[in-house]
Amino acid sequence: MDDDISLLNAIIKNTEMGTSSLDQIIDSAENEAFKSSLQIQKKGFSQLDQEARQALSMRGAEKPKGQGMLAKIGTSVSIAGKTLSDNSTRHLADMLIQGNNMGTTDCVKALRDNPRASSEVQHLAKRLQEFEERNTQELQQFL
Repeated sequence: MDDDISLLNAIIKNTEMGTSSLDQIIDSAENEAFKSSLQIQKKGFSQLDQEARQALSMRGAEKPKGQGMLAKIGTSVSIAGKTLSDNSTRHLADMLIQGNNMGTTDCVKALRDNPRASSEVQHLAKRLQEFEERNTQELQQFL
């Protein structure tokens, strides 16, 4: 049960990071096809986040331990700084590819750190990992 809660919290942290990053980058994007792709990715992160929160609630966990306030602020400032001088579609896609790669790595680590998580929760983490891998592939067309 502890591994379930820990893995679900890792999923929520990951999906929150993806959603908040996309929110900020969508605002900077000018290419409509790129924006459309990002909106679809955002919906995917939101769906996975909702599933993780529901599973966490079913396990009696109190409040999800998502992204901390400092992490949110740090990410926001980092994105703002990186887009200040270059908000081209290519640059934004590259930033998101890097973010999805970090998210994929975080999924692998979380799965390995929580080997006793139920198959249901492991499956959700693997779905998130595969989702981020697909996002990376989708974003490459904008490089």
